[in-house]
Amino acid sequence: MGKSDFIVSVIVPCYNEAENISLIVRELQKALTPYVYEIVLVDDGSTDDSRVIYEQLACRYPEINYICFTRNFGHQAALQAGICHANGDVIITIDADLQQPPSVIPRMIDRWLGGAEIVEAIPVYVNSVSWFKKHSSSLFYKLLDQLSDYPVVKSSNDYRLIDKKVAEVIRKLPENHLYLRGLYSWMGFGKSFVEYEHLKRINGKTHYPLHKMVRLALNGITSVSIKPLRLALVLGLFVSMIAFIIVVWALYLAFFTDKVVPGWTSTIVSTVFLAGMQLIVLGIIGEYLGKLFMENKRRPNYIILDKSVATVPDKKAVLLTDDLATE
Repeated sequence: MGKSDFIVSVIVPCYNEAENISLIVRELQKALTPYVYEIVLVDDGSTDDSRVIYEQLACRYPEINYICFTRNFGHQAALQAGICHANGDVIITIDADLQQPPSVIPRMIDRWLGGAEIVEAIPVYVNSVSWFKKHSSSLFYKLLDQLSDYPVVKSSNDYRLIDKKVAEVIRKLPENHLYLRGLYSWMGFGKSFVEYEHLKRINGKTHYPLHKMVRLALNGITSVSIKPLRLALVLGLFVSMIAFIIVVWALYLAFFTDKVVPGWTSTIVSTVFLAGMQLIVLGIIGEYLGKLFMENKRRPNYIILDKSVATVPDKKAVLLTDDLATE
């Protein structure tokens, strides 16, 4: 297959990335020059001047389109919107912060041409993230892999390539609150992997603070498996067994010995322990019930405020663009 025989769609979720949008587009243009391509910028409710930049780029370059949400619906929703509006035979998702170098894209496309339906770009962290984020991410994926009913790619992020048939499955899924990283493992399509050095953010600060990371982790764990519910049942049975043993021991001391059953210390310890276990189990159940509640509402994952008129690239001609001039 020649490089002009297919269309490459690149999805770039953006949230307050006005300083980086022109830079990421320029790097993408350099990497995509040999291909017929489109770039879809998905604005996730930015409050800066991002929209002005989208409009300027879309007017100047026909291969650039944009989608603007009414508010911040989240990174996963932005990815889903981009995939649903992409025209390509192959779709690549990449962040706008330039920590994922676009220069890796030709390697990913080569793996796709070799038969892979999903190509995961695996980051190698050198000095781009903190020790806490690096190791907490590793711990999360180990936990997710243990709880999931199918293998989960460790250290993966949302820098990946998917074939159009994979995208079609995503478009047809009826569920809300998609956790795409888990879904790609659930689908079972053929995968390949490429490594890249994760770079430091050039401008701005991360839009994924600790509370968002925790929320994403909870969503990921409860989206891929019901094992936490089974674990809650096992813990409940284990605690009940311990409580039963304590009761038998206390009755034995009361009726068959002269020893006095320990007083408030044992009572307080057992009460606090059981109460803690009950709260943990209720929290796990509540997380799943909350997801059912939101799913039953059947609200859309995002609402589009504005978008450019999509331009479908011509497969018969390679789109060659000049580098972006410095604004």
